[in-house]
Amino acid sequence: MENRILLSICLTLFGLLAVHRLALYRQKESSRIVAANDFVSTITLELSEIYPVSSNWPEDIDCYLRNKFPILQAAIENYKPYVKNQKGFNKAWDFYRLGEEGRIKDKQLYHQYMGFQSNDEPVIIPEVRLRENINQLLSYAKT
Repeated sequence: MENRILLSICLTLFGLLAVHRLALYRQKESSRIVAANDFVSTITLELSEIYPVSSNWPEDIDCYLRNKFPILQAAIENYKPYVKNQKGFNKAWDFYRLGEEGRIKDKQLYHQYMGFQSNDEPVIIPEVRLRENINQLLSYAKT
């Protein structure tokens, strides 16, 4: 009789623990989805003139992107805790703001969006490069 009572108590406690863990998982996943939606909304709203289709590419893209940087940086930092692949996310952010040859110690370097090129490099279309880099960043917010 005593063994049955102990078994019932153990099963009840295990059931309560399982329900609690499931509730925590669902709450965390719900928070992640909200954060992902906020992240995507902020990026697309702030860059709406140039992303996903450039309807009004600024003459001075460097100045334009530097003005958008604080809001985009805040969106990145707010969403970062929800990203599983931190290394990939950071690399995508670095590619967006520094390009392939940028140094991490630089805060921003937007030459990849200015259409500069040398004779031995393939043609870079700034609008396409921006779209690729933003798409890569937003790929971490798939819900």
